[in-house]
Amino acid sequence: MIEVIKTTLGDQIYSILREDIISQRIKCGEKLTLKALQERFDVSSTPIREAIKRLSQEGLVEHVTNVGAKVIDIKEKDIIEIYDFCAVLDSAALKYAMRNSEYEELVYELENCIKSQEISLNSDNIKNFKLHSDNFHDILYKYADNSRLYDAARSIRSQFTILTNKYQNIIDAETTVLSEHKELLEAIKSKDIENASSIMTRHFENAKNYLLQAIKEGN
Repeated sequence: MIEVIKTTLGDQIYSILREDIISQRIKCGEKLTLKALQERFDVSSTPIREAIKRLSQEGLVEHVTNVGAKVIDIKEKDIIEIYDFCAVLDSAALKYAMRNSEYEELVYELENCIKSQEISLNSDNIKNFKLHSDNFHDILYKYADNSRLYDAARSIRSQFTILTNKYQNIIDAETTVLSEHKELLEAIKSKDIENASSIMTRHFENAKNYLLQAIKEGN
């Protein structure tokens, strides 16, 4: 029997707005007014409020006095915190994944993911490259098989994706990312957890420093 998942209006609006924010169709710092959203979705204020509440709980929307709800505006301090926290969580996911009994399947999926990254990069399809790059980390969370770790990472990884989309025009480090993913895979294959964790930390440190420098030069 196929399980039918019923969703409320609030759920649907939340999903649409979440994707709009993460993709940066709704920009960082942009206000979310009830009136405009009611007109867009042709609904009452109740499902809009429900959606905004969930987005706020996820850390994608903030409430500002005398302003109302607005998409988070990511500053330099936020960038540092996001990258550093992602490094901690992804390193934990990596360790759990490497201890998973389905280790061979983990390696197989990561190898295929890297092949997809290579194909995307060689065909200059940067959008697909980024999707496969994100998937590399998603695979680690899948095999980490730790629901609490996944829940803790969901919000910060959403903010991380906002960063990559917001600054996509100045981020040009695909070759480095691919090289580091390959290095990670080799450490995983050798079952060297500490080395793999060290590579993961360096992976995020390099990405953070690259972005901060690119922003500085862009300004």
